[in-house]
Amino acid sequence: MGAGLAVLSGIRAFLPIAFVALYSHLDFHSSPDLEGTVFAFFEKTWVVILLFVLAVIELLAEKIWVVNKTRDQAMQPIRIALGGLVFAVAMAPDGWIAMVVAAVFGALIAGLADHARRSTRPTSTTDKTPLVLISIYEDVLVLIGTLLFVLVPLIGALVFCFMGLLVYRVRVTRKRKHKGLRILKG
Repeated sequence: MGAGLAVLSGIRAFLPIAFVALYSHLDFHSSPDLEGTVFAFFEKTWVVILLFVLAVIELLAEKIWVVNKTRDQAMQPIRIALGGLVFAVAMAPDGWIAMVVAAVFGALIAGLADHARRSTRPTSTTDKTPLVLISIYEDVLVLIGTLLFVLVPLIGALVFCFMGLLVYRVRVTRKRKHKGLRILKG
């Protein structure tokens, strides 16, 4: 569950942690039990509301393409940090060492997901409609993914493997793109 939620945090920073806080507050069967841990404050109502307000602001800001590059640069460390946090929250009942290791792995996974997200988007385009549609698809992916990862936690590891494969394939495709053109050789 932690790996999948960290992947989703690399796409949308606040939505996965907000849903984990909500699920824990509502005592879903497979949600992490945060009572008695350092993350117990996530179960408070005002924290859940604050996280959802930040998630809605992020969702709306993602649709504005005027400051896209600046916003992505500002949100990258937040996505990575919240990816580590959500993985640590998923591992909270297992002790301090597991939480710290999970936070490091979660930050790495969220960084990889953020890199995959940014590398699959076109760098310059005059028509912003496809970018808005991609953003909407990402929102739907994160909404469905968070529900799915809390209900069926092992699927998160499969999504992490898929994100690694996606980054690899994008890099290989970009290297091969102009390989056959004689004008670009030596």
